[in-house]
Amino acid sequence: MDLREYVDVLRRRWRFVVVCVLLGLVTAAASTALMPRTYTAEAQLFIATHDKNSADAYAGGLFTQQRVKSYTKIATSPVVLRGVIDKLDLDTTPGDLANKISAQAPLDTTLVDIRVEDRSAARGQAIADETAEQFARYIDGIEQGSANVPQLVRASVVGNPEPPVTPTSPRPLLNGAMGLLAGIVVGVTGAVLRNSLDTRVRSAGDLRGRLDVPVLGVLPRPARRGAGSGDRGRDTERDEALSRLRIRLRLPHDGMPNSLLVTSAASGEARTGTALDLAVNLARTGRRVILVEADLRRPRLARSVGLRDAPGLTDVVTGEASLADALQTCGAERLRVLASGNVPPDPTTLLSSRHLRQSLRTLEADADVVVLDSPPLLPFADAAILAAEAEAVLLVVRVGKTRYHQVRRAVEDLAAVGARVLGTVVTAATPDRHPGPPPRRATVQRPTAPASEDRATAVPDRGR
Repeated sequence: MDLREYVDVLRRRWRFVVVCVLLGLVTAAASTALMPRTYTAEAQLFIATHDKNSADAYAGGLFTQQRVKSYTKIATSPVVLRGVIDKLDLDTTPGDLANKISAQAPLDTTLVDIRVEDRSAARGQAIADETAEQFARYIDGIEQGSANVPQLVRASVVGNPEPPVTPTSPRPLLNGAMGLLAGIVVGVTGAVLRNSLDTRVRSAGDLRGRLDVPVLGVLPRPARRGAGSGDRGRDTERDEALSRLRIRLRLPHDGMPNSLLVTSAASGEARTGTALDLAVNLARTGRRVILVEADLRRPRLARSVGLRDAPGLTDVVTGEASLADALQTCGAERLRVLASGNVPPDPTTLLSSRHLRQSLRTLEADADVVVLDSPPLLPFADAAILAAEAEAVLLVVRVGKTRYHQVRRAVEDLAAVGARVLGTVVTAATPDRHPGPPPRRATVQRPTAPASEDRATAVPDRGR
């Protein structure tokens, strides 16, 4: 993934990132509130020699600095801490008390800093002061010379610090910064991971990038409207997207296809609505358009625009009705609709018959564009049969529902029957601001297999 793809992922999953950041901040705030307050009390000792001569004092200072390094190890010894416990009457052991105390010697000094961490500021300071006193006595004891030899090193407690006022733990700002950083890291990582594991199409860019298939158009969700077709396409944004899609529906060297199958990989991808809106948009340009409801499994197109279900396609194919009786005018002046008709017991057999091919050739001769709404490709064989007979195919892909492997299988199935796939149209999405032309190399072309006799004899050479 490049930077633009990361930005696109964060733009689409920004809510997830925000939730993670808020959770990180809430966790940090809760931890800060629940953590016990700890204070750090301090005491300091000064280690010096008794040498008065400057040369001896310098050497004694170096000697003391070396000694101080060893003294820091003694400050938390049981010998010193037992005296602290007895003096302050503490209910603890030298080992437990040693875990609260630390002793350090600043570099190039003869000082020993004693720090005590405790939940009580006053008790912590008392322990620090008493530890310094017991430690100084212990040093004086082990450094005590004979009666005639003066003591070389002497420890003195310096300063009289007050108990600490502010706690050293918890630290709200540090905890908040850590919670914020953790939330950002988890949110961004989770968003990228979810995007890489998500098999659903999320945008036209993802469809192009992952499958390298052409995207002819991106349609937003349609606005609410009435049942009639006269008000379809009045949503300005969707109508403009349909117009851009219409302009791209071109066959190489042939112009607009005479018959166009609108299908999808699975159900619920706005296939029927796309076919109807595209037919209405084509009719507004002055073309003679016939919209065929070729979904004989779950027909709903005619009912959605307030037309009768029968007679329709099945009645025409079986010879029970003529095309003139079955065709109905729908809203737009040049748009005619051929409903599905009575649902047959075996739609696949009906669609495979030569009578269906002859009816389609007749419709092509009577219209500029025939738009066929078919069942989904993967569950049924109907769409593949129709795709082999139509001049071109438009594959509908719905954002947030269609999965990449479904699109891949649909394209493979269409290629297997020799269908000419112009490209895909992405529905329920925000149109790209600069979608750009579809990649030519991704277009699935019809193999150079001989056409059926019915089609060869029925379709005249339009020379487009």
